[in-house]
Amino acid sequence: MKRNKVIVLGSLAFDYIMGFDENFVNAVSIDYEKKEYQSTVTANSRIQHFGGTAGNIAYNLGLLNLSPVSLLGSVGEDFESLGYKNHITKFLNIDLNVDIQTDLFTAACYIVNDKKSNQMIIFHGGALDAGKNIDLRKKINDPEQYAYAINSTQGIDAMKNFADQLSELKIPMIFDPGQITPLFSKDNLLNILTKSEILIGNTYEINQVMSKTGMTENDLLEHVSTIVKTKGSEGSEIITKTPSGKLESIEIPISNPNKVIDTTGAGDGYRAGFLSGLILNMSLKNACRLGSTVGSFVVETSGAQTQVYDIASVKKRFLNTFGYVPSEIENL
Repeated sequence: MKRNKVIVLGSLAFDYIMGFDENFVNAVSIDYEKKEYQSTVTANSRIQHFGGTAGNIAYNLGLLNLSPVSLLGSVGEDFESLGYKNHITKFLNIDLNVDIQTDLFTAACYIVNDKKSNQMIIFHGGALDAGKNIDLRKKINDPEQYAYAINSTQGIDAMKNFADQLSELKIPMIFDPGQITPLFSKDNLLNILTKSEILIGNTYEINQVMSKTGMTENDLLEHVSTIVKTKGSEGSEIITKTPSGKLESIEIPISNPNKVIDTTGAGDGYRAGFLSGLILNMSLKNACRLGSTVGSFVVETSGAQTQVYDIASVKKRFLNTFGYVPSEIENL
């Protein structure tokens, strides 16, 4: 039986983006001796976006529509009342399987940008913290049909539990620790890495993994088969070992967008493209190039789940960037 499904694990959250017509430095009073702080910020706008790492990845997988997706997580009752459920389940290939915490809110990130683009950020985990209680062994009845699961940013206990459960279910795992990488202990990182097939993160996150574990890239590749390092506007990098044991690096350039409005969620778009490429049995190089292509669409709109594209536009941009279209998607 062909493995053609993917599990997406991580945060599901609401993002509230607000604007402030002044500089934060003029709105803050701090007395360091008395340890007193006061700030009054009056926002002149507020936009609600659907977000979270798992939600962003799943949204792009829904647009690509190349494989069945199981989206799992922990949310509050407002997940439905504020529209997120209808938004994500409009994609027929997404199976939403979330635990609803009736006494908690869905995770939310409140971001205020001042006129110099400085940011004030407050994050409330809410229902996300209950993700550690999810048991994938009770939710996944057909583990043999899953090509990959991506274990992306949420609570450390949840990510550790998911790694253990996916290992038991024999579902290959991509480890994506994200912005909480510095919070992992050495033992937790080592435990998860031994159960992972691929490690993905930006340069800072991969460096944090190496610093925490005391490992080099060469050492990490004793645990995982591949490291994928995203580098923003500088593209990305695949790091593997040759059959002779030599470290090999392949640079992947960015795919140029038509315009850049908001870079939020571009990395999650990359992950969706990369996952799709792996499920289609593309080479690592082509899978990462597909990731780069998908990520380029994300930055063209404000918000991580507002872009609209289809496989035809993805193939066209892939061709324009890299000069060819991989055979795995050419006839789709």
